[in-house]
Amino acid sequence: MKPPAELKSLVEQRTWEKEVVLWVGTETALAKLLGPVHHATLDLLDLFDEDKLPMDDEETRQCMVAVLSTRLQAIPTGPGTRVVLVVTSIGLLARYAVGLREFYDWFCGDFSMVVLLLERTLEETQWPEEVSCDSDRLLGYFQEPMVKQVFGEKA
Repeated sequence: MKPPAELKSLVEQRTWEKEVVLWVGTETALAKLLGPVHHATLDLLDLFDEDKLPMDDEETRQCMVAVLSTRLQAIPTGPGTRVVLVVTSIGLLARYAVGLREFYDWFCGDFSMVVLLLERTLEETQWPEEVSCDSDRLLGYFQEPMVKQVFGEKA
């Protein structure tokens, strides 16, 4: 895991090369690190209409891919509008086997990059007996070859 200073250097580059990276830390720390760089947040939970939830996993995956593609294409980017897209609720990408292809196909480029936000669960959280929490599972899922680099608040 790379330190925050390296992500700050990457973000400050003039252009990016289809960057999808993972940030392990808080959204507050990430926002502070991004500073004046224009960034937008996409919560994957917002891709679903609560009144029309899909019936099964495959239908959910297809819905998520379609809506995600449309949302990503609608975000303006270019030399005058560089954007870092902070993506939250990334567990949905793993849960429904969506992966990162849509981000690479429809968003990432010289003037746009994606930072997947993984806010780790505090170990001292008191989970019910029937709940098992593996706080490293999503980290393992998104590490190479999924994302190019992993940065952490506490690298």
